[in-house]
Order: sequence, then structure tokens, then C-alpha cells
Amino acid sequence: MKKSVNKNNIIWIDNLRAVSAIGIILLHVAARMSHHYGSVPNKSWWISNFYINIARFGVPVFVMMTGLLSLGKQYTFKHFTKKLSRILIPFLFWSLIYIFFKILGIHYKDHVDLGFRFVIDYTYLELVSGASYHMWYIYMIIRIYLLYPIINQWILDSNPRQQLYFIVVCFIIFLIFYTFFSTVYLVNYIKLYSEFLGYLVLGYYLVRRKYEYNVKYYVYVCSTIYLLSYLGICFDTYLTSKMNNFYIEQYKPWDLFQAISVFLLFFLVPIFNKKSKILSFISEYSYGIYLIHVLVMALVEQFGLSAYSFNPLFSIPITTLCTLLISIIILYTLDKIPLGKYIVK
Repeated sequence: MKKSVNKNNIIWIDNLRAVSAIGIILLHVAARMSHHYGSVPNKSWWISNFYINIARFGVPVFVMMTGLLSLGKQYTFKHFTKKLSRILIPFLFWSLIYIFFKILGIHYKDHVDLGFRFVIDYTYLELVSGASYHMWYIYMIIRIYLLYPIINQWILDSNPRQQLYFIVVCFIIFLIFYTFFSTVYLVNYIKLYSEFLGYLVLGYYLVRRKYEYNVKYYVYVCSTIYLLSYLGICFDTYLTSKMNNFYIEQYKPWDLFQAISVFLLFFLVPIFNKKSKILSFISEYSYGIYLIHVLVMALVEQFGLSAYSFNPLFSIPITTLCTLLISIIILYTLDKIPLGKYIVK
């Protein structure tokens, strides 16, 4: 069984991108409750823990897809800067939108008179540190893209065994720093780079190796790995939350196995390579959805809809669905106005 990425089987990538985008919204909706271990009913916390860990593969899989689609090709400097601008322009636009609403909140809720210098300084600090908690991913991707010419040239010159060695070393470094130095702030940057550089090359590597067994074998193996990693994440989350009396948000070794299992399921199993108009539509706006969904979550919460609205078994998926739909409506509307396409995709 040998597959490659080409125009005939790239549908699975769109489907996986859409599912990952939905999963990230689900994670952030559930996080509103799971971050408050000890201050919410135990049953409600476990429900949120169940939801938040279903889709922790979202960001790692996004990085893996970046590697699979971008690495191993010859790029000119012009093409590279064009790809980088497609990340930066929407990111800067939506960061300024988040900052605008924060400044409004400071003015009206805290009754602070805002001078021009304050607005400029505040905007600068927010852009440097991140206008919203989920923007860390964009900063990480930008840093990786700055290293991209070096990594890509190495990919072109290396063989699969060397690539596998690089991946293993990256995740060993991540595991060491996660296990022994997780409380050291500066080390988080080393951990972050080692982990996500590993995911970047992993996405490229996985789709270019041979798979000798039949589809059923990979369905069983990947499903088992996903289930075991999911249970591991849930148990790990419970232990760390109980120990610290609050939820600690960081990527864990379990996420690697969850991401690999989901990635390979979509790549190897034909049912995930069937075109879906809904998933294709979501995939088209996946970057915009990532950028805007936290703002939309805050909006729907103002109207009384969040993980806390009613039984979290239902409130979390309903809030996720509403956030997704409103995000898509906003992005689709903006896409229809002049120059709108530059800030939504």
C-alpha cells in the first residue's frame, strides 16, 4: 500500500484541516470550564475534561499539514515572502481587532480616559505579547517560517532515515524538558521549538513512507493508539489539575500519539478522502476561523451561551457549533467585499 500527496487524494487534507479547526474551537470552549478545577462541580469538570482532550491533536496536526504541503519543494524568495504575507496580514488585522475591543473594555468598564500615547503603547505591548491567548500559535508558525529556508534545504538534501532521526531527537528533547524542566520559563521556548519542528518534519515524513498492510490494520492500530492516548491525556490532566488545583495548559507527550493516529487515519483510510462540501467550505476558511473564533466565543458568551449555560454535556458542543457558524458567516461576508479575501483565508 503506497500513497502520495497529489491532486487525486488531497481531499483528505481539506477534511482533516476542517476537523482540526472544529476541534480547536471545541477545546477552547471546554477550556472555559476545565481551567477551573476545584471551583466547578466535579461531574461538570469531568465532562469538560472529556471534551477538551478529544481534539488536542488540532494544533499539532495543523503544523504537520504545513510540513507535508510546504517542505521538499524548491521555492524562490518571492514565493517564500508571499506565503509569509498570507500569514501576517490576517494575523495583524485580527490582532488589531482584538486590541480594539480590549481598549473599549478598558475605557467603558474601567472608566479610564485613554490618551493617544496610551493607545499606541498598549497596542505595541499587545502585538508583542499576543492580543489573545490563542495567538501563540501564529507567533510559533512565524518563527518556524523564518527557519523554513534552512529546514527545507535540509529536507531536500536528506534521506528518510536522517529525517526520522531528526524527528526522534526533537521529541526526545521535548520529552526531557517536559519531564524535568517544565517549570523553567525560558526552557518553554526550547521545548516549543523542539516539539513543533518535530511535527513539521513528521507531517512530511509520514506521507512519504510505505505502508505495507491493508486498511483495516491501520484503522485498528490508529484507533487503538488514539483511544489510549486520549485516556492518557485525560488521566494526566486530572493529576496535574488536582496537584495544582487548576488546569495546566501545555502540550504533552500524549498529544504526539493522538496527532499521529488522527493524521494517519485521514491519510490511509479511503472514507476520509471523500469530498464533503461542508468540510471543504470550513477548510477554506480554517485560518480565519482560528483567528476569529475566540472573539466570537466572547460574543456568544455575552448573549448567555457558554460551557456554563446549562448541562456541559450539551452546552459545550452547542457553543462550539454556534461559534463555528457565526465565525464562518462573518468570514464569508468579509470575503465578498473588496480586499476582504486578504484577511479571511
